[in-house]
Amino acid sequence: MLNFNREITFHKKKSKLTNHVQKATSFNYLFFGTLLLGITGISLGNFLIDPYDIFRHNNPVDLKLRKPEKIEQDRLYKTIDVINIKPEIILIGSSRVKQGLNPNHPALPKEMNPYNLGIDGSNTYEILRYLEHTYVNQPNLKTVIMGLDHYMFNDYYKLQDSFVEKRLSKTHIIPTDLINTLFSQDAIIASKNTITENLTETENQKALTYGDNGFFPYPYHDPNDGNAPWRFRNTIQQYFGFHPQYKLSEARLNDFKKIVEFCRQHNINLIVFISPAHATQWETLRVTDRWDTYEQWKRKMVEVTPVWDFSGYNSITTEPIQPVMSNYVDNSHYTPKIGDFVLNRILSHEVDQVPQDFGVLMTPENIDKHLIKIRADREKWAKMRPNEVELVETLKRNFKPPQKSK
Repeated sequence: MLNFNREITFHKKKSKLTNHVQKATSFNYLFFGTLLLGITGISLGNFLIDPYDIFRHNNPVDLKLRKPEKIEQDRLYKTIDVINIKPEIILIGSSRVKQGLNPNHPALPKEMNPYNLGIDGSNTYEILRYLEHTYVNQPNLKTVIMGLDHYMFNDYYKLQDSFVEKRLSKTHIIPTDLINTLFSQDAIIASKNTITENLTETENQKALTYGDNGFFPYPYHDPNDGNAPWRFRNTIQQYFGFHPQYKLSEARLNDFKKIVEFCRQHNINLIVFISPAHATQWETLRVTDRWDTYEQWKRKMVEVTPVWDFSGYNSITTEPIQPVMSNYVDNSHYTPKIGDFVLNRILSHEVDQVPQDFGVLMTPENIDKHLIKIRADREKWAKMRPNEVELVETLKRNFKPPQKSK
């Protein structure tokens, strides 16, 4: 009898344990099933909304949403675009190229899929790496139009935090980018912001282009909003904040040489130009004692290859600062109309439409004469626009660099 009772007790305990195990198993299934469902829903939502516009090439559902969140993700979405579009022509450089050069220019054959590979705040090393990335994905790359800026060659100007080297020279999206764009909190917030902005968009916002071919003519401002003078002051102050020191970098010059050599080795037509920033941009170089370095930079470049120079003081760059401007959005960025002039000049397309003094092909033979003329043109401009000279000098005099945290 004692053994029988023990057996009953054992079976009751075993039954309770089995029930506990079954309940625990059911809970685990429910928990992980709910978790998996939630993760799947989040990833599917981020895929369909696609706030950074990196899945559009392979997304069967087009929600026709504006993608303002992609504006700050050049280095990500342009990497993916190159993989999918495989352009035979690229327009590469900084935000000046990104906002100014239209890949749909009539001199660029559409069948060659021209693409704007301008990236905010890039330097020559990034340009080199994105050129190599393009070639890995398109060995038939034919033409590279490269816009260069003086700041790119500054030894004190470092790579941006958003530059991710390991994503380049691949023919597919890397796992970390895939995870971050489908599952991360940043992606969830970006998707939410995308939906919100599309629900509340204005007519002016609807008209903005969001870079289907890498081209962002007006990513931040309506050029006709009457606030050009404020934007000029702001970008001049930004220059004083971002470039308080300058040293012409041998490493960045070597990057430039590597770009030229890479194109020569692979029979790629390389066209190099200096961006046509406004005259007040060159004035910031003068008031920060960078003029000699500015001229030295040009001399160094023409030792490597001929360079089209659209900088300096010409009929385009000396447009008076006024509330609504034709040539400029701000002190640094020119409008697509001026970008078309640049492309017309360097591609020998309808050059009669381009002002005669806009664009000089610098070579070792004419560099000295060219630099002397720029200095003379600057003196004429200063006499014509003393208020703009005073603006730059006043902003420099009153600029207070941000205090470093202790």
